[in-house]
Amino acid sequence: MSELHVSIKSSYENRIIDIKEQKKIWLDISKQFKPYLTLYKTERPSAIIAKETGDLGISVLWIVQAALTRPVLKEIISKSEEDLSHVVGKIDDSSLYALAHSEDINAPVILSDNDENSTLKNFILNGEKKFITAGRNADLIILTCRTEGEEKINRIAIIDPKQIPESSITDLQLNIMRSVSHTRLTFKDYAVEKVRLALIDPSTIRRIIKKFGILERGLILEAFLSFLIYADKILTEMGSENSCNSMLSSLLEQQSIAVTKQITEGLHSDRIDTKNISFEEFMPVIEIFKKTYTKAEKNLPEAERIKLKDIFLFDNLKG
Repeated sequence: MSELHVSIKSSYENRIIDIKEQKKIWLDISKQFKPYLTLYKTERPSAIIAKETGDLGISVLWIVQAALTRPVLKEIISKSEEDLSHVVGKIDDSSLYALAHSEDINAPVILSDNDENSTLKNFILNGEKKFITAGRNADLIILTCRTEGEEKINRIAIIDPKQIPESSITDLQLNIMRSVSHTRLTFKDYAVEKVRLALIDPSTIRRIIKKFGILERGLILEAFLSFLIYADKILTEMGSENSCNSMLSSLLEQQSIAVTKQITEGLHSDRIDTKNISFEEFMPVIEIFKKTYTKAEKNLPEAERIKLKDIFLFDNLKG
């Protein structure tokens, strides 16, 4: 096991209670595994980390950085008629970026004019984003929003987290992926400068978010299957006779092939057509893991007990 993997495992319990430790481990990871998909032709760092350490949270963080926020930022900058370079700054390896996109249909984030007579032309944000990975540690937040009367998102704002009131950020306190924080972001008459708004055709915005969202989900599924291989090893060591290693390895191979194709499509075209393996293919395996984990839970070391709760990932993310 590499020195980095040892560090990820040994720091796990500290990271689930100390958000500063989450940032520290990201700095180490980003040095060894730079967050750019084009650097990895076959096995992705997110899959390696999940399989070797069982830390699905930090694996998903790498995916968000490499497959979602950085590609989205780059496309926004290149397509925006408004120059955003001075707002975004240099996109480097170690910075953490967050995408604030998921929202309740009953409380979408609305962008409205503040004062039509203002020469600064500030705008106002109201509404809520409900699931933001690494929101508290983010150096920059990419926020999707819609103008009043619009049914779909049609604007993107680049937000400086340091300018957001502390009361607007709420930790979700999830029982899954606890090694990385997830937050809710609530805006109440929050002023945003015009220079922080990308000027892009709304359909292009939606296409960018959809494309890289598909890629993110494909990579998360690959990481989850890798995590299950780790879980299988731990549970087998605890006496489980229900090893699913060969089945998982086959499913992981299929999903990794699909992800490799998706990366090529995502980075070189406007859409991703390659499908992930179907839920029907691996849900029976997950049910076996749920039963095995429940039986072994009390006897697991504390760090492994918390990690392996991620077996219930899809139950926790429903809705």
